[in-house]
Amino acid sequence: MVTKPRRQTLRKNEHLYEKKAIETLFETGKTVSLSPVRLLWNVYEGASELPVKVAFTVPRRSFKKAVDRNLLKRRMREAYRKNKYILYGAAETAMKHYHLMFVYTAKDKALYAEIESKIVLTLQRIADKTNGK
Repeated sequence: MVTKPRRQTLRKNEHLYEKKAIETLFETGKTVSLSPVRLLWNVYEGASELPVKVAFTVPRRSFKKAVDRNLLKRRMREAYRKNKYILYGAAETAMKHYHLMFVYTAKDKALYAEIESKIVLTLQRIADKTNGK
């Protein structure tokens, strides 16, 4: 069992922002979909100081107001920040690096509890796949 780290932070160096990395994630990444969240993920072959880099997006087509998009991204970031230890433990034991992108897919605003439960399930699925279960 993986224990929670002492500090649950999401620092800037954990964010996935490189354009080339995001393009390859969309081209060759695998998906896990649990409404209202879809997760694109890929194993990154390269040198990185952190085992996981992550990005969050909400489509403008579904939510016209930036206030709504930012609210949903904040909820996804918080849910990931509190539960990232699920994937970090699997990544460190498997000695792999991951790129993740969470995409909000629902047409209406979901509550934080629903978003968090789906993000936890997606992280557990990836951890199980990498551990060979």
